[in-house]
Amino acid sequence: MIIPITFLKFLRKIRKIARSTILYSLILFLIILFVGALAMYLIEHGKNPGFNNYFNAVWFVMETITTVGYGDVVPNTYLGKLVDMIIMPVGIATISLLTASIATELTNVAIMRSVGHHTTSKGRHIIVIGDSDKALKVISIIEELMNRRGKVMDILYISNGDKPPSLPADIEFIRGDPFNTNDLLRAGADRASTVVILPFNDADVKAADAKVILLIMSIRKLNPNAYIIAEVLNEADRDYALRAGANSVISLGSFTTVMIANEVFDRGLSSVLINIVNRGNLGLMDADEYVGRQFIEVMQLVKSRLNYLVIGVVRGGEVILNPGNDLVIQSGDSLLVIK
Repeated sequence: MIIPITFLKFLRKIRKIARSTILYSLILFLIILFVGALAMYLIEHGKNPGFNNYFNAVWFVMETITTVGYGDVVPNTYLGKLVDMIIMPVGIATISLLTASIATELTNVAIMRSVGHHTTSKGRHIIVIGDSDKALKVISIIEELMNRRGKVMDILYISNGDKPPSLPADIEFIRGDPFNTNDLLRAGADRASTVVILPFNDADVKAADAKVILLIMSIRKLNPNAYIIAEVLNEADRDYALRAGANSVISLGSFTTVMIANEVFDRGLSSVLINIVNRGNLGLMDADEYVGRQFIEVMQLVKSRLNYLVIGVVRGGEVILNPGNDLVIQSGDSLLVIK
């Protein structure tokens, strides 16, 4: 959905007016409620059993201005009725103004949110940045993996283009420039737990990777604790991305090259690996409870308890595939498993 910039500016002005109107009408409502109740109490008290305390007077005014009118408390004196005749139209008008202002604000918020011109309230969420086609695929796989693993995490996609029509309804969209700090803050980049940065649709590979690296630096400055996953197109740029602050960098070119080379000798291997990864069968397990045990023992324990196959150990960022049976699990190790 395309909304002209002038209309969005108009909506922002309306929101400012609505917010100030809500405040003023709320203050006026409270004044009418409590001052009107005080006037009715002073006039009717001692002459009308219905106004034997101030709370009943407040109750009466609330009934009057909300047009409920139960009739359980009514003024008896002429002066009380005269004051009530003043409270009634002024109070009803104030209530109408208040509800109309709130409705306007809610409508504007919904419109702004539908096109991504809002600020997220999320925290510890996943942010996805990059080319929309690839981003939608990544988001779809993340959701599928979360469903399989029983995990729930909020996902947000930020782009300076229009909201993709096929973006799932439960994925929050922020329309903004990822290279603009204010827009990154609107997306909650300073509070996100994970940020996935994908290459943009750029004909120049170097330029695409440079944008990814620039984003890594910007997000790392905003959020030192975020786990940043990035993809670069050129293997030579992988080290630059890591130095910029990414925790994990995937080079599509090097990955496909290795897959193709292995396929020459091990036909069908690429299909097997792709199926394992796509189905979410490959994963990492915390190994703290197995510290001090030998690999063969851990492999048997994990198989018997969880029916997972342990195929390696991740230690200090390095993967030890099919280690010796006597390898001792150390603190900080992770287990590479096929589920």
